[in-house]
Amino acid sequence: MDGKVPMTEKQSLSSPYIIDCLNTNYGIAATKLILLPLGADINASVYRAQTRDGPSYFVKLKRGHHYDISITLLALLQASGMQQIIPPITTIDGELTQRINDCTLTVYPFIDRQNGFCCDLTEDQWVTLGQVLRQVHEFDVPPPVKDRIRKEVYSSKWRKAVRSLDVLIDTNLTGDEAALKLQAFMKEKRAVIHRLVDRAESLSQKIQKQSPKFVLCHSDIHGGNVLIDENGAIYIVDWDDPMMAPKERDLMFIGGGVANIWNHPREEELFYKGYGKTEINQLILAYYRHERIVEDIAEYGQALLLTSSGGEDRPEMYKQFMGMFEPDGVVDIAFKTDERLATNCPLQIRLMSSEKEKKDALDFRQKHFFDRLGFQDPYAWALGQKDHLHWLLYDNDRVIGYAHVQIWPNHRAALRIIVIDEQSRGQGMGKYLMNGCEQALKEQGVTLLQTEASSNAYHFYKKLGYIEMPFNNPDGEPTHPDDRAMGKHL
Repeated sequence: MDGKVPMTEKQSLSSPYIIDCLNTNYGIAATKLILLPLGADINASVYRAQTRDGPSYFVKLKRGHHYDISITLLALLQASGMQQIIPPITTIDGELTQRINDCTLTVYPFIDRQNGFCCDLTEDQWVTLGQVLRQVHEFDVPPPVKDRIRKEVYSSKWRKAVRSLDVLIDTNLTGDEAALKLQAFMKEKRAVIHRLVDRAESLSQKIQKQSPKFVLCHSDIHGGNVLIDENGAIYIVDWDDPMMAPKERDLMFIGGGVANIWNHPREEELFYKGYGKTEINQLILAYYRHERIVEDIAEYGQALLLTSSGGEDRPEMYKQFMGMFEPDGVVDIAFKTDERLATNCPLQIRLMSSEKEKKDALDFRQKHFFDRLGFQDPYAWALGQKDHLHWLLYDNDRVIGYAHVQIWPNHRAALRIIVIDEQSRGQGMGKYLMNGCEQALKEQGVTLLQTEASSNAYHFYKKLGYIEMPFNNPDGEPTHPDDRAMGKHL
């Protein structure tokens, strides 16, 4: 979790012990050590070390004896001429870190500053940020260092985590007020969360077929990691997790709305004035904006629903979770980024998640399905049930298709309705919508999709690979005598 409330329950060495280490190994005559409430890593603590008459220092203490490759990277970036990088201070022996008991100590100059969450960047600072990030992306990382930097693999870790949290939403959860409020809010936003997870999964698969170019990325360049000193100079900090990835990994933050800032077109214009001309892959940008929200949902959810840690910070964590879903927040921006992809492909399949989409679904199924049968929709209630999924097929802004699927136990699902409007039939739209639904269900763990095919639809399903098999409705309802039970293993 970044730009978020930190977990405060961290173990650390005593202040006198750390002060003695600073004096012995760095020649820093520290007189006072102040624990700073920064960072979400429960294995790390950060301090401000004050000296009697001289400068202060930023001290990071991390459990374990591991050499962080980011320390070497910072030194390389600073040596290349990037003045907006704060490199670590070396020990008396010239080392970039110092072992202290079972921990590793790293020391930096202390910048008395504000960050991009606290104040707006000036126009010049936006241009400078663009220039510096372009330098980072074009930096030629030496092979021995590059080999030790993590590579983007489009992991499904956080998507799986959010899907596992979904099970808790309907349980009788015991917890504090923050946990119970989060449970209720996640239930309210369940369709939106499903849309985020499913779309991140779909986009990740498309990206992996492209093999985009990897560059050095900071990977977390939001406002909280841009410091502004008293003279107006900016510094990019928190290089704990650099990675080799498409440049959009960093560019997603420009205009991305993290913490409901950096979401104005003028800021983007100024940034790219400094960054220079570049072609942005909108598909990759959309993926990262979805995936980051999924990661935040997972981390907040795990912290509040699965643990009691965080203490007095827990209400603020819940507040920040809700903030993601505010108008013009990260969720809105992620969806708008995704919708821009439709400019190249007018067809788009969307899982129903908003009141407008719900109305579109109700109107479409009545007009194109139930009116044809001569009666009012008797199953409108299903649009509010968590085990019923509804997809809309859009041609630009016009709904041309609809599908309704009911999730069953044991990784099964039943296709209840699929219908294409009369003007769009015979153009492969039914197959297009079915393929999209099948892929989304497969990503959710469904292994068998079943349906009851009318005589008119039988050959349509047959061409898509469906075979006759018992329907086995869990509710015990028999198949209509005029229909044929069919299914397909996904």
